[in-house]
Amino acid sequence: MSSMSGLNVLLKRIPYKFKTPFLLDSRAFIGGRWTPAASGATFPVYDPEDNQVAYKIANVSRVEVKTAIGAAQTASRQYKQLTHRNRKILLREWTKLIKRSRDDLAAICTLELGKPITESYTTVDYGISFLEWFEGEIERLYGETIPAARGSNRIMTYREPQGVVAAVTPWNSPVAMILRKVGAAISAGNAVVLKPAPETPMCAIAIAKLFEQVDYPEGTLNIVTGDAAASVDIGDEMCHNPAVRHLSFTGSTSVGKFLNAECAKHLKKTSMELGGNAPFIVFEDANIQKAVSSLANSDLLDKHACALTALLSTIPSSTSSQRDSRKQLMAFLNTGLYGTRMLILAPLYSSRGVEKAKAHQEDAVSKGAKIISGGFIKEDLGPNFYVPTILTGGPSQEMRSWTQETFGPVMHLTPFETEEEVIKLANTEESGLASYFYTEDISRVWRVSEALETGMVGVRTGLVSACEQPFGGIKESGIGREGSKFGVEDYTNIKSITVGL
Repeated sequence: MSSMSGLNVLLKRIPYKFKTPFLLDSRAFIGGRWTPAASGATFPVYDPEDNQVAYKIANVSRVEVKTAIGAAQTASRQYKQLTHRNRKILLREWTKLIKRSRDDLAAICTLELGKPITESYTTVDYGISFLEWFEGEIERLYGETIPAARGSNRIMTYREPQGVVAAVTPWNSPVAMILRKVGAAISAGNAVVLKPAPETPMCAIAIAKLFEQVDYPEGTLNIVTGDAAASVDIGDEMCHNPAVRHLSFTGSTSVGKFLNAECAKHLKKTSMELGGNAPFIVFEDANIQKAVSSLANSDLLDKHACALTALLSTIPSSTSSQRDSRKQLMAFLNTGLYGTRMLILAPLYSSRGVEKAKAHQEDAVSKGAKIISGGFIKEDLGPNFYVPTILTGGPSQEMRSWTQETFGPVMHLTPFETEEEVIKLANTEESGLASYFYTEDISRVWRVSEALETGMVGVRTGLVSACEQPFGGIKESGIGREGSKFGVEDYTNIKSITVGL
């Protein structure tokens, strides 16, 4: 494969002029060097707007991953010697560069993922907020002194880097997800080998281009790119290479379970941000208009566009409403989705996303659900423009949408009679990432918040993620937390030192 970088990487014309074309590259980033796959293999990345090939990226093998892990191990030994203040200065410089390239990063995100440009700016700014937060946390990685039972001893603890962190990020909000993982790990003093999703590798490459300009030790950040088939070998090497001390993964529950089991063979630490079908509950005393507005601003419906492209795993997949308010909720949903203020639809991330949304919808209908809005592809816009769909009936345990994340704009509207009934419906045995509910009853706020079995609860809001807030689930929705001080601490080991007098 030729060493392509800059505008010659693009294989299609796009309506955007890059300010810093050097951010575009087709190669992996290993040990501080840009390198094609040893075999010369590449894989295509498609523009979801029209399914045309946007560019071709290095499809690395296990050999390159081993090299990247070795480079990271060498870098981590050097990087951990830096003071916390020096780490903070380096992170500040990287953050400044990312801010300056905000326009180009948003354009890449839109090209790879089909996000409306307004939403792409949102994910870039969201990612930047994590780096800004982590910058402050670097010098707050405190240890403790502990009163010793033996009077002749003194005990203290401190947090030290783990070494090499392997990170696997999803396609749905690539800039933010990369910076949330990589920023935390590097803030804590580790080196990182990052495997971005095959749908969005250029976001990771561009971020690494900016990282390269800062005076980090070579190998502190490595990018290994590969398609779905190559991902199997990449993940296997990350799980079983003894130099990797922590694997951080965001993705499906099934893959997360497999990776966690493989890492357990080496007692490797993991953090898993996995799937969850989040309920959105509207009680009879709720402000219905605010509830629908919150739903539109949540991860199911974008605040800038009627339909969403990449959906976060906290999407409300079932909206429950007490029967007295159901008609009012239906009216507001239909107005919000199909009224005069409807904005431009955006495509799902790929044809696979469309096929999954359609399959879940058809499965639900075959098992008793009825379509009341949407449920079709708006083909005059493109092959992946799936109109937001509202179903009545379900989800039930027999439906695929009960146990699998749809990751598409398909939502069940389910009536309920009592608070106890809806809590039982919401608390599934498997998932527990996020839940949302609307009520004006302050006692119910606390009752339901405490009763819902999820890692995050949104009360009168559809936005439950921020840089200062711990993000993560319970049960089969994950292990560990991202963002906040806990997200940085998760990439450290606590060492205790006992000194005898």
